This record gives sequence, C-alpha cells and structure tokens, in this order.
Amino acid sequence: MKSLIHWDKNIFDGEKRLLPSAKVLHTQIHFPELNEAWSIAFKFNISPRDQGYRSIADEVFFLSEKAPKDVLKEGFKFSFLDGANVIGECLLFEEKIIEIEDIIERIKLIDQEKHELKMFIASMNNNSYSYTTDELYELIKYSIDYPYIFSFVLNIDKNIALEYLSKHYLVKLNNVLESSNLPLFLFNIEKVLGKEEFDKFIEKLPKEIKENEIFINSIDEIL
Repeated sequence: MKSLIHWDKNIFDGEKRLLPSAKVLHTQIHFPELNEAWSIAFKFNISPRDQGYRSIADEVFFLSEKAPKDVLKEGFKFSFLDGANVIGECLLFEEKIIEIEDIIERIKLIDQEKHELKMFIASMNNNSYSYTTDELYELIKYSIDYPYIFSFVLNIDKNIALEYLSKHYLVKLNNVLESSNLPLFLFNIEKVLGKEEFDKFIEKLPKEIKENEIFINSIDEIL
C-alpha cells in the first residue's frame, strides 16, 4: 500500500528542521477510540527531502504483528506523530495520485530556482571568470529558456553570442523567422556593443532576413 504524505510546514520549516532525508521512517499512529498507539513505518524510493512537502511513500506497514493491519486499505487517512506532536497526515492509495496542487507547487519551485539563477548571474559583475570556449558554447544554448544568459555570454565573448543568434534565430524556417527572444537579444547587442557595432552587425545580415516582417517588428520594438 502506498501513501500520499502531507508534512506539517510549521514543524518542518526549512530552517530549524528540514524534511527527513532517510528512506525508511518510523512514526506513530494513534487510535483514540481504542486508546492505543502503534509504531508504523514509511518506506520511500525518494526521500521526503527530495520530494518536498507532499511526498509519496511506496510502502506503509506496522512494526508489530499485533497491530490492527486491517485499517491499512485504500482511502484510509490518518495523522502521524513524533512523540506527542502531530507532524503530518497520510492518505493510503493503490495507484499514484496526481493532484493539480502538485503541479502548481512544482512550477513555483522551478520559478524560484530560475529567479535565483538570474540573481546569481546578475551578481557576477566582474571579468574574473574561469571558462573555456567550449563551456561558453555550451552555456549559450540555454539562452532559449534563460534569455539573460545571452547577455552574459555577449559580455564575455561577443563572437560566440552573435554566432548563436545568427544560427538559431536569424534563419528561415518555412518562411517564418525564429523570433521568441529576438527583440531582447537585439536590444542587448546594442546595449553591450554600442550602436555603431550593432548597425554593422545588422548591415551584414542577408537581405531576406532584414526584409522579414518579424525581424522588422523586432527592430521596431527596441527603437
């Protein structure tokens, strides 16, 4: 029997106490009507610390043969304890439960990580970087999802950044110019390299690109 566990955020606050990192946890379940408490175990393939405040335990079982095992069936919901304190709630199920709240929570975590990455890169405001050309070529690929990386690489090696832009954005695909981050990238080129070098870069582009409506609109956006 599997279980969906909701950990109490007031107890596991991420500072004074972290979510458990162990893959086998022993806790207690209390039955008020029987005036009994029994030790119960959760077994995880992925630890709660890696899963988050909503964790899936792949196995739930009593430690004693005398425990009321018949309660361990789908839909059974119970609070579990650490000493006298309730530290979470558990819902038993046969198949994996997917809830919209899980998706929302994961999106929030991804957005937070993206924000932290952006702040980290923005804080690197000196030129004392340790890198190789191959590393910059690898890094620039992530500009499609993290546009600020383009500006970062542009400041270090303009040739790698401009080559990436030319190959992955300033190309024709079914007569449609790849455009998503194009206005921002063009703005960064003018901002970092200056208008004179920006104009030279634009001048060297093929005529079919310069006359493309999407490209023209992108230029208009930054003027």
